[in-house]
Amino acid sequence: MTLTFRELTQKEFEKFTKSCPSKRYMQSAEMYERYQKNGTESYLLGVLENDKILAAGLVFCVYKSRGGKVFSFPRGPLADYSKNLKPFYSLLEESKKFLKHKGGILLQISPNFFAPEKPKSFDAEIKKLHFKYLGEYERVKWIYTITFDKIANLPKIHPQNPTEFTLATNLDEKTEQALIGSFRRDHRVKIRQATTRHNLTVRELKPAEYDIMSELFEDSGKHQGYNPRDQKFFHEMHDAFHNMATAVVAELPDKTPVAVGFFIIHDDEVIYLFSGMNREYSKLGGQHLIQWHMIRYAYANGFKKYNFWGTHPDPNNGVFNFKQGFHGDVEEFVGTYAAPLNLLGKLYLKKIPYSRYRDI
Repeated sequence: MTLTFRELTQKEFEKFTKSCPSKRYMQSAEMYERYQKNGTESYLLGVLENDKILAAGLVFCVYKSRGGKVFSFPRGPLADYSKNLKPFYSLLEESKKFLKHKGGILLQISPNFFAPEKPKSFDAEIKKLHFKYLGEYERVKWIYTITFDKIANLPKIHPQNPTEFTLATNLDEKTEQALIGSFRRDHRVKIRQATTRHNLTVRELKPAEYDIMSELFEDSGKHQGYNPRDQKFFHEMHDAFHNMATAVVAELPDKTPVAVGFFIIHDDEVIYLFSGMNREYSKLGGQHLIQWHMIRYAYANGFKKYNFWGTHPDPNNGVFNFKQGFHGDVEEFVGTYAAPLNLLGKLYLKKIPYSRYRDI
């Protein structure tokens, strides 16, 4: 096997990701487009055999330190992990050299394959390339998903491939009852009460209304101790994914926002990426209602999965408990690794704060 390494065009990368079984939105032409528009240093790198791409990835500069740049392959690089991983390891080795010449001091990866499927030789091979395991980081190590094929009494719906988002569906009452009936009882009650008792309604937010979303995110961030994304991020995502990144809000009859969620619709899944709520109305079931509408949308349009994104499978974790109520599955990935690209990178890896390793 004679392998070659080079930068890829956006069209080459997009074609590869569409056929790659390990694809994710974070490794997509849309995300590359976003980075290019906002001025983030990013590259599309690949390993080929006879002009056929066998492994590829979108790598970007997470941030710059005084001594150099920290790069990341978020949820990547990509390859058919069920086959020979030599192209994957070759891509990592060559990417390290390439990024070192670009001023990089550290490279982070979070391969998009499940921990139970990790090859026996993976740890030894990755160690040879000087990658260090960084631990179990939420949104990188575990996600929570609903796979519609696993739900009893649900007919299989042919994929619709929508190009415009709309909450409206044409599901009949029997099918809707089978879908909502798969949820935990307390979630079904919350969803019913949100509409019948509290008169909540759900609608899509227009980009011009993203300040509503930002306010709810800030409120949740203060309560839960994290720094939320700014409006610029959400506008960039909406533009890059061509209206298939959207915000949905639950409101009272007087239009007071109760809860909001931000979603990405990509490939064969609908992804619940961020959420926020007005703490004053936290018991009205706004988030439950939003999830119900989006799960219904995903199923009605023939998507394979509804992806709740990151979670920590701890029974005492409130977010995990909330997601569990929709009766999905925890998917465990191999996690995050980082390799120094020079001596400064080695020193930096020892001192870098935990928070720096979070996925985007």
